[in-house]
Amino acid sequence: MIARKETFSRMRVALDGSSFDECRFEHCHFIFNGYMGVTLTGCTFDGCTWEFGGPAANTITFMAALYSGGSHDLIEATIRRIRGEEVRPPLNA
Repeated sequence: MIARKETFSRMRVALDGSSFDECRFEHCHFIFNGYMGVTLTGCTFDGCTWEFGGPAANTITFMAALYSGGSHDLIEATIRRIRGEEVRPPLNA
């Protein structure tokens, strides 16, 4: 799906392979499996829920296991990268 400046309300939205530009989502339920990329540019979200399946869910589970296993620095650095923050390598690297 390709959408621009549209409003979606109270519906399920499959994200894989879709592109949304300046769209508004009201109380939608998003599903992302990670089989294909998605583009969300300048969109707004009000009261939406998210569901992750397939490879996307596997990635979240893997990252949670890493964090639980003590790899806090790796996961925290990944989150900082997602936020667009500068990530500095460890001093002993």
